[in-house]
Amino acid sequence: MACLLFVPAHDERKLQKAMQLPCSGVILDLEDSVHPSQKQAARHAMLEAVGKHRVAGKRLYVRINGLHTSYWQDDVSSAMRIRPDGIVVPKAEHTLRTLDEYVKTLQANQGPLDFPIHWLPLLETATAIMDMEAILASSPLISAAAIGMADLALDLGTSWEDLSLAPSPLLVSAREKLALVSRKLHLSPPWDSVFMKLDDPEALRKDTQIGKRLGFQGKHVIHPSQIEVVNDVYRISEAEYTKAKDILAAMEDNGALQMDGQLVDEPVLQRARQIVARYEEMHA
Repeated sequence: MACLLFVPAHDERKLQKAMQLPCSGVILDLEDSVHPSQKQAARHAMLEAVGKHRVAGKRLYVRINGLHTSYWQDDVSSAMRIRPDGIVVPKAEHTLRTLDEYVKTLQANQGPLDFPIHWLPLLETATAIMDMEAILASSPLISAAAIGMADLALDLGTSWEDLSLAPSPLLVSAREKLALVSRKLHLSPPWDSVFMKLDDPEALRKDTQIGKRLGFQGKHVIHPSQIEVVNDVYRISEAEYTKAKDILAAMEDNGALQMDGQLVDEPVLQRARQIVARYEEMHA
């Protein structure tokens, strides 16, 4: 499974359903899905729904409101009560030290947290792309990052969803930069953007393939109908798994430097190990 599904934080029915779907995890959304007048009610509803429907092994994230709003502190405080696997930080344009300091304050007042905290900044503007390395290096709690193509395209005055056209070089380079910076900073591979068109699975497939080729670990999705396509693109076939196992076995047995006409050097070995690990994780 290679996708994280956005679900409105206050929609118990959708959360219950999402927990049974073949996605890596769920992102409970307190930002775009919730009207400003309903923020506090959504936090309470989120706590109740998670308490009733959380499933062991299904990753759970919370997308808070942006750090430029008056909502984010209450969002973080509420999110910590459900022990999330991570906090998605939208419109990340500056360092995340403010988040770090707020969590320190929470712990000083309420006692230390008994679970690890991870930030997942969402890069959605030209400023974020240009300052990407500084943002992603700003906190030791950042474990991975994601890119938000809809807002980025809007900021740049372009479009990315019409894949009958050549992709915008600006948007392609933003994805490439995220892959490179994530690797340089030893973060986990990044998450790819949501794809907004729900009625074009082939366009979704093409968009997902771009992210996979760049080394992204998976994709954010906004509707259950998108899960199968994304999982299929990222799925490691049994043939790929078998070949990777054979490469590792051959090197262990006789230190072979060549196999089936292919030079087996350290990058090939590392890739084989990654394939085996990912396949076994997906089939655990």
